[in-house]
Amino acid sequence: MSDENEQQKPDYISGDALVKQDLITREELEEAHAREKESGTPWYRQLLHSGKVSFGVLEDLLYREFHPKSTHETHHQLGKTLVEMRAITEEQLQEALAEQKKSGRLLGSILLDRGWINRRTRAKALGKQHRMEFAEAEKTPSEREALDAVPESMARKHNMLPVRLEGDKLTVLVNTPQDRQALRNAGLLLGKRIHPVLCDLDDIREEIETRYRQRPQRSLLGLRKKNKEAAPDKSKVKERDRPAGVVTTFTQEGEEKGEQTVATKSDEVKAGSDSTRFEEIAREASGAPVVKLVSTIIEGAANSAATDIHIDPQEPEARVRYRIDGILHDVMSIPKHIEQAVISRIKILSDLDITETRHPQDGHMRLRASNAEYDVRVASLPTFLGERIVLRLLDQSSVLAGIRDLGLEKDDEGKLVRLIGQPYGMILVTGPTGSGKTTTLYAALNQKNVLTESIVTLEDPVEYQLSGINQVQIDTDIDRTFARTLRAALRQDIDVLLVGEIRDAETAYIAIRAAMTGHLVFSTLHTNDALEAVGTLRNMGVPSYLIASALTAVVGQRLVRKICPDCRTGFEPSHEYLQSLGLPEDTKELYKGEGCENCYHTGNRGRTGIFEIFEVTPDVRKMIATDQPMEDMVAGSDYKRMGERCRTKVLNGDVNPEEYFRVVRM
Repeated sequence: MSDENEQQKPDYISGDALVKQDLITREELEEAHAREKESGTPWYRQLLHSGKVSFGVLEDLLYREFHPKSTHETHHQLGKTLVEMRAITEEQLQEALAEQKKSGRLLGSILLDRGWINRRTRAKALGKQHRMEFAEAEKTPSEREALDAVPESMARKHNMLPVRLEGDKLTVLVNTPQDRQALRNAGLLLGKRIHPVLCDLDDIREEIETRYRQRPQRSLLGLRKKNKEAAPDKSKVKERDRPAGVVTTFTQEGEEKGEQTVATKSDEVKAGSDSTRFEEIAREASGAPVVKLVSTIIEGAANSAATDIHIDPQEPEARVRYRIDGILHDVMSIPKHIEQAVISRIKILSDLDITETRHPQDGHMRLRASNAEYDVRVASLPTFLGERIVLRLLDQSSVLAGIRDLGLEKDDEGKLVRLIGQPYGMILVTGPTGSGKTTTLYAALNQKNVLTESIVTLEDPVEYQLSGINQVQIDTDIDRTFARTLRAALRQDIDVLLVGEIRDAETAYIAIRAAMTGHLVFSTLHTNDALEAVGTLRNMGVPSYLIASALTAVVGQRLVRKICPDCRTGFEPSHEYLQSLGLPEDTKELYKGEGCENCYHTGNRGRTGIFEIFEVTPDVRKMIATDQPMEDMVAGSDYKRMGERCRTKVLNGDVNPEEYFRVVRM
């Protein structure tokens, strides 16, 4: 990159904004840039690792990259506003602007340092400039309900001090006219409309901590009372006795309702200091602040249509991230002193052992949030800095997805429906983890008649509960493997069989035998595309003649993000750009998302699939049996690869061209 281009980089890319906000020195930034040129490690990673900046500060900085151009402009009208208020003279303004040009510091900071204005005056001027209300912090106390509505960690992350709650309108104090879109996103997580008011506080975080610390504590939502009535051994803290089918419900206030008991587990907790420590953690996990925080995290994920929640232990605080449309977004941090209690709360809800911190665990919970019912898979992983927790939210309504909801092109849709309608054979769905294979398989099962056909699935784990279908949970701990269970299933008079995944030669061999003996078999393979499936089966040791006899079709797929319909706009692509995409040179217009409130300023909202369907015709069957190359099998056929399907969606304006480079192998 040339020096000219380097100079033209915006503050949020170069890091100058960190210097202007007095978060780091110019020397520290230049040193990080110099090391980046030597090592290739990005400058912001170096500052993060050295503790110069936090994840929250860095996220706020890089978040601006996705904003409309107008939000990047500096608020140079502050000086003019102060002159109009007669707080400073024109001469003082010009002198301060001259210094700003040399140092790059914020104008307000320069005026404060020179003693020409005070913080209250600056806040009033910023309020006028940005059309925001102003309030004196010392005259604006925080109501209990407002503090209860916002977890302290979220308040600190967004530098907002809750003061009043009226219906769904939450008034908060802020000490800078910070990006109000970030506050709106916080409101989305909380289910509230955030109304920011500027105040004159210098250190708003200190005031946030003070007011939360002085807030009287609410009772433990009845949980502690229930525990005392049940009188469990305090060293036993697992939810083993929870009635089957109980669903935890999160209300808009983030509290839990419905039956929820914290019962004992069979194994004894270690005695001595460990027992005392886990007793304390269990008490904290039942406390109102932790219960509220966990409820807010899960409710916020549901509101944001997130598929996963990541809780990553980091220094100095744990990070909470949501995966939305396949991309991770930072949403809040968890203070170190309650991090273990939050993890324990999640473990208790998902029936995991809170005393086990050295080995990975897998659990499950059911909950209702945002008027939808979710199955939540919980997985813990011990790391150097603590336990990492990932929650996968499985929306039960997605099991109703049909073939038409997947994103198939019309000709592929008709072909897949026809293949599913065949009485026997094997249909494989391929793709990497997270490419939507399970959704496709369930959509295929929805095409079958549960009233007249016997349908059994073998899954690890059973992600969605399907009405009218017999689902078997694979459990290798008790030797209930895919191969062993598959053998037993073949004696159950089955019409349609779904094998969650073919992982080994034994499972592959039995599944193929099932397809050859009158069963319709659906399964998945982890391959990069449809054509690799045959080679993968051969590498497992399955003879080619068996593959040729049993295989009906292979569906390869990926998930791509759709352009947000609310900010979709056209642009004229360059010749080189079209060439790299493999699109016709006469293409005049392509589309992308500019970024808006509804898509978190990413330009993308929702996902759709891109597919390739490799049908095993009689001619192809002969070629598989004689071990001919896969490329020869599709030569001259109507087989269309995923890349071609993705380009079609790009031309139609459904998908950003960048998704082609991100998802499709060149």
